[in-house]
Amino acid sequence: MKKVMLCAAMLLLTCSLTARAAEQREQTYRIGADVDATGHITATQVEQDVPASIAALLTSAVKQWQFISATRNGQPVPAHTFISIKLQALPNASGQYSLRISFAGNGPKFDRAGRQPPYPRDAVRRRQAAFVFIHATVQPDGRLANMTVNSQFVEWPVSASFKDAALKIARTWHFIPEQVDGQPVATQVRIPVNFTLRDQILTPEQVKILREAARKKDAVANAEADQLGIPLPSEQEVALDSPLQPHAVATIISAP
Repeated sequence: MKKVMLCAAMLLLTCSLTARAAEQREQTYRIGADVDATGHITATQVEQDVPASIAALLTSAVKQWQFISATRNGQPVPAHTFISIKLQALPNASGQYSLRISFAGNGPKFDRAGRQPPYPRDAVRRRQAAFVFIHATVQPDGRLANMTVNSQFVEWPVSASFKDAALKIARTWHFIPEQVDGQPVATQVRIPVNFTLRDQILTPEQVKILREAARKKDAVANAEADQLGIPLPSEQEVALDSPLQPHAVATIISAP
């Protein structure tokens, strides 16, 4: 049965996802996870639109991982978080694919679908791009508070209009918070927002900054990123102080 699920998952990935470098294909999934007081995952919740074969693989992988227990008043307690999982189909020399399942972070759940920031008119006229971080607190009711906006790159200052646009859309966002002992808790998050245009104009220095960022990312990710064109920074949000910290989340590789 496991081999059948693996083959089905590979087929779905290799047929439906966009190819990356060397025909590598990947997708990131976000699933809910119940974690007991010992840090073990006892149950998962996968989105309904995820194919059953892939959902089974994700669940099997996640239940092999472990977290440092959440605490309340100094005592270990159960908690709930949302785990980001990167699923990759990697080609080998024989023309077949292996699946790599890796931990990509955990924290509150955020769905930004359909909620892109308005592009500043002055930046459209100048064909400018920008890459910013929104630092904020996900409150127990799911709204964001204590928001600040900064450039993702020290050497690339961004205009006030980009910052205002990011804050405007962030005020409409909603998260599902993490829980500790059945109660929603606040979590600090960092949310990257990319402003890009099809016909944007980048200075030589900006191109250099993006390529250097891609090079560093590739070094960390074993050169898995797409090397065609100018790779853009990730838009994956990061929880900075989740009550559940990973303890044992080894990458899982399944061969055909």
